[in-house]
Amino acid sequence: MSLPSWLSTPAQRYRFVLVAALAYLVIRILVAAWAALVPFFLGLLLAYLLLPVVNVMDRNAPRLLRRRGLSRPLAIIIVYVVGIALTAGVLSYFIPAVSSQADVLVSVLPTYVERVQGLLMYDVGQILEGIPPEIQEAVNTNLQRALGTVWDGLQKGLQVTVRTVSQTVSFIIGMAIVPFWLFYVLNDEARGRRAFFNAIPEVARDDVRCIFGILDGLLSSYLRGQLILCVLVGVMATISLVILGVDLALLLGTFAGIFELIPILGPYLGAVPAVLIALLKQPILAVWVALSFFAIQQIENLFLVPRIAGNAVRFHPAVVMVIVVVGAEVAGVWGMLLGVPLAAMVRDVSRYLYLRTTDRGATPEMAMDSLRASTGLIERPARAAAEE
Repeated sequence: MSLPSWLSTPAQRYRFVLVAALAYLVIRILVAAWAALVPFFLGLLLAYLLLPVVNVMDRNAPRLLRRRGLSRPLAIIIVYVVGIALTAGVLSYFIPAVSSQADVLVSVLPTYVERVQGLLMYDVGQILEGIPPEIQEAVNTNLQRALGTVWDGLQKGLQVTVRTVSQTVSFIIGMAIVPFWLFYVLNDEARGRRAFFNAIPEVARDDVRCIFGILDGLLSSYLRGQLILCVLVGVMATISLVILGVDLALLLGTFAGIFELIPILGPYLGAVPAVLIALLKQPILAVWVALSFFAIQQIENLFLVPRIAGNAVRFHPAVVMVIVVVGAEVAGVWGMLLGVPLAAMVRDVSRYLYLRTTDRGATPEMAMDSLRASTGLIERPARAAAEE
């Protein structure tokens, strides 16, 4: 059995083994230091979102500042100041309100659980009328045990999350360092991009640049659309719950906005807490809450999604549901949040590689043109100055 052409010489085989060993070592380090690296991954995400704003301000800065190399640092400082001011202004109202409502929810949650348990036991008792007493006792015992297990699981899950992330010393240190680290990432983005592409062999450089363009265009449109939808849905849900007089309206609206990050299933999951809280107060109120969330979802699907998010991932809703479920099984919450964009990236990159390897003589530009024509791929404007 002959080796592939790219492993035909001893030097190529040595290089492959070296790269594979280095990749394995890097992966092991990333896994071992995951808790300490979480702030830096969040910082990379924030840098990715802020980079277009910084680039626009840098390009439109006065020529004098650009000649002296001050335009980009000044743009980053302005973005920092504006971002901190806006965040502080919003959170100065938002955090105390949500925190107080969260405290109320924690204090009344045992009461809600008891009421739900009482309702379930009553309904089950109605259903079990006429069934032998020993079977009724077994069903009631198992139901109480199941409810107790769910409650204990929720408490333990919250405790484990707080203990392993928020109170980790390395996590706190990382969060303190990230703002300074983020400044250097944004300031030296062009230099880092050039160094990265220059380190790639020239024969593969154009392909890597095209693949990065595919990933950049898909991820930017997906993230931008999802974040805007989260804010709008959270605001609409909060307003509707306040109008209906539902307790903990701001907290429940925040939940609805956060759940919007989960494609397709998120709106339904976000409605569940509000409907349950309303049901415990008054059954007819739960119906109105469910109708209000249904109306919000229709507004989202008919008006917001086509204009804000478009069809960034280009998956059928049935396929998205399968991807979300599989992602949750494989990687938990992160799989639910990231499964759809990752699947879209794999699909588009696979199509590009297929076009490059099956179409005789197809250049990277020809493969990209064919991919755009067949999928409607939208890329962000290339930062040519940074790549050359």
